[in-house]
Amino acid sequence: MDDAGAVPMDHDARVAADEDFLGLREVGSGRFAFDVTSRLARADERLYGGAAVALSVAAAAAETGRDALWCTTQFVSTAMLGRTVDLQVEVLAAGRRTSQVRVTATTDDGVVFASLGACGVLKADGLAGTFEERPEVSPPGEGDVGFRPSGRHGEAGWHTAVEVRTAEIRRHPDPGPGRVCLWLRRSDRGPVTPAIAGYLADLVPLSIVRGCGVTGAGTSLDNTIRIGAAAETEWILLDLRPNLAVGSYGHGIANVWTEDGQLLAVASQTASLMELDFDPLTAFSSHASELQGRNG
Repeated sequence: MDDAGAVPMDHDARVAADEDFLGLREVGSGRFAFDVTSRLARADERLYGGAAVALSVAAAAAETGRDALWCTTQFVSTAMLGRTVDLQVEVLAAGRRTSQVRVTATTDDGVVFASLGACGVLKADGLAGTFEERPEVSPPGEGDVGFRPSGRHGEAGWHTAVEVRTAEIRRHPDPGPGRVCLWLRRSDRGPVTPAIAGYLADLVPLSIVRGCGVTGAGTSLDNTIRIGAAAETEWILLDLRPNLAVGSYGHGIANVWTEDGQLLAVASQTASLMELDFDPLTAFSSHASELQGRNG
């Protein structure tokens, strides 16, 4: 049986899977560390925003022994490829079912990012429901490759660890400007845990600039993830929807769906937007050096 995308249903096994993919290691009580490796970086070799929220979710779950419910990550500075970053996880309040958590990432230069979130114990017979509708789109096999790696020796970036395919929107439950749907999966066919859903969902600015009628990208000021039930899926569908833009800052959301239509998570971002004369989704590999010069 093909086990691609199989999510370990045991909490400790999910934590172990996240630690393996993210390179997260526990170094003491409430203390973790990671190195900025290629898969945790952007093409310009700076820490990737999706990696920061994923690391925060994984560290919070590991420290509390409870499943992550939500996490928001604010970016203060950055860390370059190869840099070691320390994480401090503080449980601000631990209730019978819910733990309120703060995660702070630092280097010798200061704070890199700060996260707030919560972890909890899910009731097996508790209230449950999904109140969003998944768009009808073309399957992954019919899509074009997005964010294609250039193949350069030593190329760094999250896009080297992920496969992206475009999805044709055949029917959208909330049609409007800037709607973008994308299929994504891990190149190693590993599980899409809640932390990895946050890692993959860091593409909201793409829809915001398209909603403005231009091509471009954005640098995240924050990443937020609100998490549903774990589910097995090889591909996830990102349903990107812009909310608004003002003064080259933009806000938007992403619904994260399994292949068979389960809502895994809802992500959101605020980003500083930049207009480009090319589309990063389709021309990423040939313009990576330009993005390196303009991001920051």
